[in-house]
Amino acid sequence: MRLAIAILGALIATTAAQAQSRDGFRGPLTGYEAELLSDVWYEIREAEHFEDINWRAHGLNRAPASPEAQQFLAAHWAELRREERFGDIDWDDYGEKHSRRAERHARVESGPPGGERRYGDSPFPREDSAAMSLAWGRIRQAAQFDDIDWRAMGVSRRPGDRDARRLASRYWGELRKAEHFEDIDWQKTTGYRAR
Repeated sequence: MRLAIAILGALIATTAAQAQSRDGFRGPLTGYEAELLSDVWYEIREAEHFEDINWRAHGLNRAPASPEAQQFLAAHWAELRREERFGDIDWDDYGEKHSRRAERHARVESGPPGGERRYGDSPFPREDSAAMSLAWGRIRQAAQFDDIDWRAMGVSRRPGDRDARRLASRYWGELRKAEHFEDIDWQKTTGYRAR
């Protein structure tokens, strides 16, 4: 009986793994996610920034990828969108390359003692700033900072501590005018000064 259960479990695991892969697909997406992107590729590749894609207009509720995969796609979007077919993307080419956006993300200054790093003069920790930066095109559309649905933006939790959120909420009208999250001059706009 145990042998039969073990064989059944192995068969189910193998079937699930095959269902998520497609003809040798490799990259940051599961096979199912890759198939969804492949179906709408000719339309979405027209978007200048990954964050600007209107997924509902293409029949999807949201970007069909994990937050990590979305970050990868956003970081390499300028290069990826040049491929006419999604299946033609050579994912190995993107292992070491960095796009201009990824280079902007790397512009950080030392943060407070303890080694935490921050994006420029942002009151948000580096990880939160990176997530906000990748979703900035959508985030800045919100009329109020407190109204942002972070999960819908691909951010797993509300970013920053209470003070950072309070500051962003208070000055949201000015902050959201920045084209890129990295372009925000927190000291000039809010008076915040990184320690």
